Amino acid sequence: MPVYKVAIRAQLENVTNLQALGDDFQYCIKTRCNSCNEVSEKWQYVSAAEKVDVPKSRGTCNMLIRCKLCNRVNTMDVLSDRKQAYTIDDVPNFKEIIAFECRGLSIASFKFSDGWQCEGAESKTAFTGLSLDEEWCEYDENANCPVGISEVEYKIN
Repeated sequence: MPVYKVAIRAQLENVTNLQALGDDFQYCIKTRCNSCNEVSEKWQYVSAAEKVDVPKSRGTCNMLIRCKLCNRVNTMDVLSDRKQAYTIDDVPNFKEIIAFECRGLSIASFKFSDGWQCEGAESKTAFTGLSLDEEWCEYDENANCPVGISEVEYKIN
């Protein structure tokens, strides 16, 4: 089964360990059907915590999608064991943060949306529930310094 990896890079100011918050995190993606190349019009959400039964099978998956154009049933699983944090040492390089095992589809786009977390590089102060749709900045009272995340990019391998 093909595995699609999402790698990110960002500028981190006095923070480290940028990652999705918990196993119930909703990854925001657009998918492409491998049969007809139809790309989903709307953003779709997939979580490692949600399981659905695969029709005509004994298995389960994290996302089941029926293509609007060709009517093919495609599935996806979030590979939680491949989840990693993006650290201050990774800047300015890309680093894989999550992978998806796909059957009959591929990932066309990734959106950062809400629910990310990081911690102060020096103070280890937790910053949770971050939205990375745009630049994020705050002040770390414990370390007495500004913190921020900017220039967030992704690529899919």
